[in-house]
Amino acid sequence: MPPRNSPPKKSPPKKIVKKTTLLQPVVTERIHVSRLLHLDAPELELHAGRGRLRIAVYAEFFPVAYRDNGAYKGLDIDLIEGFCRSAGLKPQYVRVRDWLDAWEKPSRWGERVDLAIGGIGRAAHRTSSSIEWTLPYFTVRRTIVYNLKNPIRRFPEDVTGVVVGTMGSTGMNDAEERLRQKFGDAVWDHLDDRWNSPDAKDIRDLLDGKIQGLMRGSFVGRAIVTQHPKQLGMAEPWDAAPKSLGPYGNEVFAFPCRRGSGLAAQLNAYLLRASHNGDLARLVRKHKL
Repeated sequence: MPPRNSPPKKSPPKKIVKKTTLLQPVVTERIHVSRLLHLDAPELELHAGRGRLRIAVYAEFFPVAYRDNGAYKGLDIDLIEGFCRSAGLKPQYVRVRDWLDAWEKPSRWGERVDLAIGGIGRAAHRTSSSIEWTLPYFTVRRTIVYNLKNPIRRFPEDVTGVVVGTMGSTGMNDAEERLRQKFGDAVWDHLDDRWNSPDAKDIRDLLDGKIQGLMRGSFVGRAIVTQHPKQLGMAEPWDAAPKSLGPYGNEVFAFPCRRGSGLAAQLNAYLLRASHNGDLARLVRKHKL
């Protein structure tokens, strides 16, 4: 009899593996986007109907968010309006006068705000169970802008007069810590922590010689000096003191969103795309940051 052919061996069933496309993180000297996202962003649940996004904006922070002839302008404005165009939303700005608690606005139901903008750093003390932060989109270092007639090339060594900072800001906390090393308990004779002071007034005081320096983030400092190159200069930027920093180990800007709105996830996706396709870098150059 011819030999019987043994039945073919059955191979184990193939596992169907769903491949996930991941967006690689992007980190540059000043632009910082650093986490991978889920592919499916949740649907938005916003305060206002009919496709309106309510945005709390502190508009006294040139060149990040400010008003010019009645129009909102700046890096944060361009980013959020770009997101709104991509998501089919209409921005509805709610102007905030108090910078110190601007980040908390989305957590307060009565405010009816979906997110806050205006150069808001993600810091250790800015946490709330009702707030969800986006990815950081910009890394900031500290500097001081000075009048060329009375320069502060080294901080705090060259400080002899009064320097101005914004109350409650990372820059203010960093300045206090460093100036205290030089002046001890007399630190407040040389540091003016202004509350909701418009940038225009602070810059005018510096130009007029009423103050010796203006504490700012390095990119804002560059933008201010670019406007007044013959009168103002700035010190070489430095990293903020460690205890002034947030969870990323450096000072970063991010957007605080109302938790449960789905907004943070969709903004994250937009920020990653803007970082990859060069839109974010183009905006940084546009605003001379």
